[in-house]
Amino acid sequence: MEDSVKKTLADNPIVIYSKSWCSYSMEVKALFKRIGVQPHVIELDHLGAQGPQLQKVLERLTGQSTVPNVFIGGKHIGGCTDTVKLHRKGELATMLSELDINVNNS
Repeated sequence: MEDSVKKTLADNPIVIYSKSWCSYSMEVKALFKRIGVQPHVIELDHLGAQGPQLQKVLERLTGQSTVPNVFIGGKHIGGCTDTVKLHRKGELATMLSELDINVNNS
């Protein structure tokens, strides 16, 4: 399962491990939508028994047990608060532009 996480991160520039009902996950997905960027979203609560297993693998890899779990360019940037903070400082746009991803300035 760890290999599937690594493959997902290698294949997609922006990955959000999320739960569809989680308000923090919703906030991060809305942020990316606002800036015009389409992340690869994996809803852990839609994966049945695999969801909690995947969440444990993510915790082992990142030290973070909660969602959303956000990765940019294969690098773990954290959860909702971390992502919003990077956006406010302008660092999120910089990280995305380094991956040749254009951002709406909003």
